[in-house]
Amino acid sequence: MRGCPGRRRRRGTITASSSSASPTRPAAARSSISQSIFASGYRARTPANAKRVRTTSPSAPSRTTSTRSALAASSIPPSMRPMVAPRLLWRYILVDVLLHTLLGLFAITLLLVVQNMLRFLEDLIAAGVGIDALGQLIALVLPAYVAYAIPTALLFGILLSFGRMSADGEVIAMRACGVSVPRLLPPALALGALAALISGYILFDVQPRARHAMRAMVRQLAGSLDVIEPGRFLVFGDRLLYVHELGDSTCPYQGVLIGDSGDGERSFYTAARCASLSAESGGRELAFALRDGSIHLRDPDPTRYRRIQFETMRLSIDISRYSDPPLGARDLLFSELLAAKRRPLDDPERARLAGNDGTWIDVQIQRRLAFPFASLLLAVIAVPLGIRPVRAGRSMGALTAIAVMALYWLLFSLGEMAAEQGIGPAWLGLWTPNAVVLGLGVWLVRRVSRSDG
Repeated sequence: MRGCPGRRRRRGTITASSSSASPTRPAAARSSISQSIFASGYRARTPANAKRVRTTSPSAPSRTTSTRSALAASSIPPSMRPMVAPRLLWRYILVDVLLHTLLGLFAITLLLVVQNMLRFLEDLIAAGVGIDALGQLIALVLPAYVAYAIPTALLFGILLSFGRMSADGEVIAMRACGVSVPRLLPPALALGALAALISGYILFDVQPRARHAMRAMVRQLAGSLDVIEPGRFLVFGDRLLYVHELGDSTCPYQGVLIGDSGDGERSFYTAARCASLSAESGGRELAFALRDGSIHLRDPDPTRYRRIQFETMRLSIDISRYSDPPLGARDLLFSELLAAKRRPLDDPERARLAGNDGTWIDVQIQRRLAFPFASLLLAVIAVPLGIRPVRAGRSMGALTAIAVMALYWLLFSLGEMAAEQGIGPAWLGLWTPNAVVLGLGVWLVRRVSRSDG
């Protein structure tokens, strides 16, 4: 088998090489990893019309070789010799990119979870949420973070891998063996396609189911936990709730104040010395059993004031909009979105899901279709960006990944905002960022290929 940059001796063939006629190669290109890959992965094609002759050696049996002399073979630069598919090199790149991608996915997902959960962690712990329930909540929000972290992690992995190979001189060795930039794309595209399938599956099915499970868990927590924090005002729509301090088992809450401003002219508030709390309607209502209190009513006449004393009274606060809000377009499976889109235009449920301008359903459909393709398209743009001069430094890969993803998210957010406001069709606003990334990636690949030639 003939390889690049040298030729390997095999039984039944004559090995021919000429070190003096070979072009000078960089020292990094002669690394052990590169030579093992190139010697095993590349095979020069023998012309179909080449004649084969018999050559006799005094110390070995007669052997067969092509009519190309050793001098002619060695004088042809390796970059000019046609190469077959470098599958071993592809596997090498695939493993390296995959390791960097998994590392980036773990780091980015952890950052997103910590950044978002810290805002609610104090309230959840104060409400009495246990470690098990907190872990379940994190597991339910995790799919959404993973789906949006996958494209960034893949871009991060490709840039770091190709940046490392450029810094170690392996890219120079590949070019010396006639491997062009387009031939380095298949491993990145394969991982991009896999990432697109995974993120698409999460957005189409896993994330909506996780949101449903989270809603059920919130209802359960609302019905079983002490969600009232003493000394703090809580607002539930038109209701205002305040508890002065906690008591004993006979009087769990002391100094309770409940205000109702639903009707501005007839607003009132209720004050009670003692109260107990229970959840009703599957956690959709908070029912207070009040004792030793009074109701203070506002009268349209500012000179009048009414007060009603009571010994016991039952008062409920509707918290369904918080514990069990109505399903929105984001909560539906992809099949349910398509079914909602096929409903008649005058259907009340379709009107609620579609929003005031009737675009929310279309935006969610196009969003779930367009975003998974970002992984595949970012892989195209990442390969030429990763092949950079050695002097650029390895840290440039992380900075480039941040800049590219910031540009993509800016375009994607602007397109989604324009679609939600009805400025243009949803498909145009959400697919434009993908078209921009694809065009930029093709231009970069062609530019790097021309500079290679």
